[in-house]
Amino acid sequence: MNNVIITLRTNEEIKKELDMIALEENRSLNNLIVTILMKYLEERKKNSKK
Repeated sequence: MNNVIITLRTNEEIKKELDMIALEENRSLNNLIVTILMKYLEERKKNSKK
């Protein structure tokens, strides 16, 4: 699978919160966001099969 670059615009409060979570989980911010998106997509797939 090829990686692509996307731009995410958010407010400063959300970024600070995500930075803190990433730090707690020893992840990069990018890795945390990708993980969150993958979990969201998995949940959508599960819900659509019901």
